[in-house]
Amino acid sequence: MRINRERLWKKQHETGAIGAVKEGGISRFAWTPEYKRACENLMEQMREIGLEVRMDTVGNIFGRYEGSEKLPAILCGSHLDTVPNGGYFDGLTGIMTALEAVTVMKEEGFKPRRPIEIVAFINEEASQFLGGTFGSKAMCGELPPDYADTCRHRVTGEPLRKAMKEFGMGTDPDRLPDSRIDPKDYFCFIEVHIEQGRYLLDGDIPISVVSDIAGIKQFYIELHGVSCHAGGMAMKDRHDTLQAAAAIACEVERLALATGNDTRSTVGYIESEPGEHNIVANKSVIPVDYREADDRIWSQLYEDILEFVKKECEKRGLTWSVHSTCDLAPSHCNRSIMKVMDQAAEELGVRHNEMISFPCHDAVNMERILPVGMIFVRSSNEGLSHCPEEYTTKEDLGDSADVLLGTLKKLSNREQL
Repeated sequence: MRINRERLWKKQHETGAIGAVKEGGISRFAWTPEYKRACENLMEQMREIGLEVRMDTVGNIFGRYEGSEKLPAILCGSHLDTVPNGGYFDGLTGIMTALEAVTVMKEEGFKPRRPIEIVAFINEEASQFLGGTFGSKAMCGELPPDYADTCRHRVTGEPLRKAMKEFGMGTDPDRLPDSRIDPKDYFCFIEVHIEQGRYLLDGDIPISVVSDIAGIKQFYIELHGVSCHAGGMAMKDRHDTLQAAAAIACEVERLALATGNDTRSTVGYIESEPGEHNIVANKSVIPVDYREADDRIWSQLYEDILEFVKKECEKRGLTWSVHSTCDLAPSHCNRSIMKVMDQAAEELGVRHNEMISFPCHDAVNMERILPVGMIFVRSSNEGLSHCPEEYTTKEDLGDSADVLLGTLKKLSNREQL
């Protein structure tokens, strides 16, 4: 049993084109008119093959293929929204490959023992309403009850409540908790996603079985010192926040390189005041982003950088504070699911390996309540993603869908993992 590659390619591009903008790429943001068109398009495709279709109270879409027995379902999918000027493959690949796999099952008369439920998560990218992986957080019960009022549009400042009301389709800002799923109703979660880098490209490998998803720590370190004249004040008498910020930025990199793992660390900029060439800075802000798959190292990095900040500030006579904006612990894919994916790929003769995902995905949240598995598909065109140049070949897309199909068939007939 193989998927229809021409059909998959066509649907990927038909749905992917919704939200195209004149300056290039796709801007399909959650709760916008463009996103609504994409939802209606996807739900119609699901109905056409006979799935039971619904949208939950936050905007996640589900298409259910009933099994032959009343068993917990396999949940499979990814996100439908994009970044500004994004591409045709990020997120959508996980939805379209799942839809194609189920379509082939129905065409071939294959009835799984377990139901298979396709999900299209909303607002994973958080391009307008910040926070990220919103839909899966809602499903896992990780949203505070007042989120619709506290989460605001990054440009207009309008609350999420207003956008949800205008969007309609059954979304209800007063019923966010109703989108929470019961883990007992599901067997596992599977996500197919483009790699968004060049690891597979450089290795000439079409797909990968993901082993772990790196945890993310994002926080702002704010330093306070004293402004003074660049010529008048001696070096020993200064309380210079920018020099401390520069040292901290270097330490962020050094700590990551010293782990022995493929740790990622980033300081995207340093913001200092008053920002004049002849005035010593009295305030500096350093945004830090850490990504690491090992639980112990992930925690230790944060402790180590704050210890360095403390010592640097004591040395320079500065005060400091830290504000955390993202604190996602690492997630680990289920080893039994990984073995099933390996078997499916081997039976098809699809070359594959294992790798860690450093970008975040909805699977991070789902792993808190369900066993998860992820398949990465090669990103071509230099591994670029989150841009109009994002590209995955028809052959690689087809391989990922075939491996997904094999995986779903095997898992649907399993008693346990």
